[in-house]
Amino acid sequence: MILGRNGPKIVKNLNNSLKHNRKDYRTAIQLITGHCGLNKHLHNMHKTDSSDCPLCGQVEETVSHFLGQCPALTQLRLQHFNDYYLAVNDIFHNNHITNIIYYANNSKRLLGPEDTDNSGVT
Repeated sequence: MILGRNGPKIVKNLNNSLKHNRKDYRTAIQLITGHCGLNKHLHNMHKTDSSDCPLCGQVEETVSHFLGQCPALTQLRLQHFNDYYLAVNDIFHNNHITNIIYYANNSKRLLGPEDTDNSGVT
């Protein structure tokens, strides 16, 4: 993903805000680069059968779709970004990286194996 003219500001915020939180730092880097647990990237690596979004099934699940366009995440997007649909560049330009990470974490879409409880205890 290209951060454009906001790149230095985003990197500064990333380094200042998340340097002590490895999990959130990893999530930020994954969203910025597009190398994350979304189906577009996983399909490119032959880890999933489809690149389609599992939440809406309408298009490829890219970072842009996940952050700004997926209809299944409109309410969550409204809570975090004050809008239903946004371009990914607008999200990175108008929101602090920690807010973007908070959105991603609350979506529970990027949970890794270490984040899931496999104990069977509820």
